Amino acid sequence: MVGTKEEELKQILEEFENVGDVAGSAVVRRDGLMIVSGLPKDTNSKAVAAMAAAIVGTGETASKELDIGELNQVLIESQKGKLISIGAGPDAIFTAMVKEKANMGLVLMQMERASKKIMRIIQ
Repeated sequence: MVGTKEEELKQILEEFENVGDVAGSAVVRRDGLMIVSGLPKDTNSKAVAAMAAAIVGTGETASKELDIGELNQVLIESQKGKLISIGAGPDAIFTAMVKEKANMGLVLMQMERASKKIMRIIQ
């Protein structure tokens, strides 16, 4: 049984968050508004959505201006964890908060898979 788009997106986030060391994830519009959130309850999800959109937009502009190809992902690495954001088609961004010691290869592989599913649902 296929649910609504929102339900399908939530299911993708839940599946992704089963990957070890993922603290939460979200799908946001490129204009910075939240589509669906699986972020921790104490996280300001509106701020995360706005920041993810701004960061990806800046990364895409930099990639274009520097003529270094299409942006793959933006990674912010901090003392207590990481924020990773990747495009999920022309209208959305998939962003994830991961713990400090996360297996980045596995996380990035699963993010790529999830972003393709997200893109198909949103288009």
